Amino acid sequence: MGFCTNCGSNIAEGARFCTSCGNQASQAIAVATRGETVDVRPSPSPTWYVTYATGQTGGPFTEDEVKGMIARQEIKITDSIAARGANTWVPITQSPFAPFVVSQASIDRLAASTCPRCGAAMAVVLRRSSMASILIIGGIVTSWAIIGIPFIIIGVIMARKPTAAYQCPRCNYKTR
Repeated sequence: MGFCTNCGSNIAEGARFCTSCGNQASQAIAVATRGETVDVRPSPSPTWYVTYATGQTGGPFTEDEVKGMIARQEIKITDSIAARGANTWVPITQSPFAPFVVSQASIDRLAASTCPRCGAAMAVVLRRSSMASILIIGGIVTSWAIIGIPFIIIGVIMARKPTAAYQCPRCNYKTR
């Protein structure tokens, strides 16, 4: 049994509020041990840091803030997370927040963003066509003839439109 640090009344174990003053018990209970009074407070909730697929890091965030960011889609399934004091980053899909992230992502998007080899979160990379480079080089080589100019133009147009693909940062697996 403890007593309220606000008004001094006795508070039964398991009570949520002081019956005299209404102070919240988790903040108000004090326990008497060997003549010393010790305040009992709930342990602080862990804080989290986020590494985005862009390479930026944010935090510290509370658990509620992380859930809100997932709901607003500010944290994606390609991002990683670490608790304060942790030494390793964990893909968000393998963290305690995975159920929240999965509920926000479609099945196709989730399957496409998880590495089939190691299960890590895939990163989106932009790939340029090698054919564009070949056409530009071929156009430069044959520029003395009139045919080289269209090769250069087509190569530049193709180089401007890269295609998106997934790549695993852990095992370097690539999609086509």
